[in-house]
Parts: sequence; C-alpha cells; structure tokens
Amino acid sequence: MVYLLQFCGFTDPLELFYLEQRRLVAHSGAAPCGLAYGGFRPFQLDALLSWALDTARGRHWDGDAIQRTVLDVWMERAEVIRQWQLRLREQPDDRLLVAALGSRGDWDRQCEDLLRA
Repeated sequence: MVYLLQFCGFTDPLELFYLEQRRLVAHSGAAPCGLAYGGFRPFQLDALLSWALDTARGRHWDGDAIQRTVLDVWMERAEVIRQWQLRLREQPDDRLLVAALGSRGDWDRQCEDLLRA
C-alpha cells in the first residue's frame, strides 16, 4: 500500500484535538480510518517517525512502508522541511506544525469531502 505524508500548516493544540475528534466522530464505532493528524513542536525527524509508527501500529498499517515514506519525504523535501522549521520558530509558543498521514484512498476521500463542503 502507498502512504502519503503532507505538512498542513500551524495550529494550536485545541484545534488539533478538534480536528481529530471530528474524524473520530465521523467514523464512530469503526476502527480508526481516514487521515491521521499529528502536531509537532519542535519539528524533528525522530518525533515525526515515532508518531507515524505509533499510528501505523494502531491502524494496522505496514510499519516498514510508513517508515520508508517518512524517511523518503524527509530526505526529498529537506529544503521545504527546513522552511517549515524556520516558520514554526516564528509562531507563538503554543502553535504546532500539523502533519497528516494516510493511504492514497484516505487522501482521495479527504479531497472529495472538501469538494462536497
């Protein structure tokens, strides 16, 4: 399976919590599905990888594929990541950088949902 990792922007912890809760309520009673969101401050590879692997275990995703995805994104987008890190330092102390991780199908559904809104 192919997994995609994107960096979405900045938010405060409460908004990140609400984002996760909306996803959980939409799929109440079912196993976790859809995009997984994580907030980071500081934004470092070890924290991102740890979150991604924890998410993979909780969702029964392929941990090796998730690890490859995170490492590939980190290497391929090094300059963009550096810019995110610099911008995060300029944000108020309570702001987090949000990352989203999911399968291609999760991302397709997310985009379709946005178009329906």
